[in-house]
Amino acid sequence: MYRTLVALAAAATVGSLSLSAPATAGVSTDTVSISSFSFAPEALRVAQGATVTWTNLDPTLHTVTSDVGLFDTGDIAAGGGTASLTFDSAGRFRYHCMHHSFMRASVVVPLVVDGGSAADGWKLRWATGAAPDGVAYDVQFRKADAKTWRNLRQDTTHAGGKLNPSAPGDYVVRARTSNTALGEESGWSPKVPLTIS
Repeated sequence: MYRTLVALAAAATVGSLSLSAPATAGVSTDTVSISSFSFAPEALRVAQGATVTWTNLDPTLHTVTSDVGLFDTGDIAAGGGTASLTFDSAGRFRYHCMHHSFMRASVVVPLVVDGGSAADGWKLRWATGAAPDGVAYDVQFRKADAKTWRNLRQDTTHAGGKLNPSAPGDYVVRARTSNTALGEESGWSPKVPLTIS
């Protein structure tokens, strides 16, 4: 799920992208520079709910456009124009510039362990709130030494749930965000280790 904050850029919206008011105090903000026809950093890791702002330092228009149709800033003005997106769910969100397809980068958002214990299971949060229309979440887990992932949730619109498998041991979990309108998914979030006793 994404909220966009746009300044000096076109206010285009697609899929789950929507306009909102500026970020409030206490919300993490991270920055990406667009310069010499590249995004820097190319891979940015942020927390759920963080706002990322792109500043276009090049002398030409650029966009920040999701590879799977989840967001699009529209044109970001040359010479210092900015556009911002708030990343509310877990996944690896690859993006590119619509005008220069060789310009590619990603934003990585991990899922969160929101409490619990090894004995009682762990509460997981893969989004800051329920999914908007056209968006869903997939969550998987596996034993740390296994190769096969199992679905904990598939195409859920809920923001969180509990992992408490019947077999004790060390596990890893991951999540991604789906564009259900297009049948496309973000990449998986980083793996988070958990122990069940």
